[in-house]
Amino acid sequence: MTATPSLQFWITDPTPIEGAPDSLAEVVVSLVPADHPHLLVRWQYTLEDRTRITGPHGVSVHPSPETPPGEWQTIGATTVRDLPLAKLERSARQALTLGMKDPNGAPLSGYLSPLAVPEESIPTVARETVRERHPEVDPDDGAAAARRWKRLIRLAEVWLEYQAAEARGEKAPTNVIAETRGVAPATVRSWLHHAKQEGLDSSPVF
Repeated sequence: MTATPSLQFWITDPTPIEGAPDSLAEVVVSLVPADHPHLLVRWQYTLEDRTRITGPHGVSVHPSPETPPGEWQTIGATTVRDLPLAKLERSARQALTLGMKDPNGAPLSGYLSPLAVPEESIPTVARETVRERHPEVDPDDGAAAARRWKRLIRLAEVWLEYQAAEARGEKAPTNVIAETRGVAPATVRSWLHHAKQEGLDSSPVF
């Protein structure tokens, strides 16, 4: 296992999966969240032909390696609930993508955008991103706040959908999103512009 202490994440070498085809391998990304330095979160992924990441297929929470046993905290449902799991998984996926190498030792990051989020995770990641970038917005503070919250969520989702479409190799991501959402491509371009203005286009950090 290799580590980069300054980033506080570790990536295991791909290992065969018992009972699975030779084209599949397991890799585990572990990271220490900046806001929870006493914890270690491990994400389990599958690599297909060592070129495509699928998953995650599992997550677990442990004491961090630098925390003495006498200082281990109890890890219960509340601890896990308070972790920003969507943001942490995105960081783990980005670290894995950037850390992969081809058989010649060259970076193998072209097959998946480091910023791409699985489509099924987009709503959750969008909410996490809005909470992180706009903590002052509470949808329960009244009608105006609820409208702004809903707008920010839509902008964050559209930005993530655009990244996902690019990662799939779509030649016209804007048109794909427009067709899915039933709007004009110009509307999608406007949403993407406003997402940048609202600070929803940059990658969350851990």
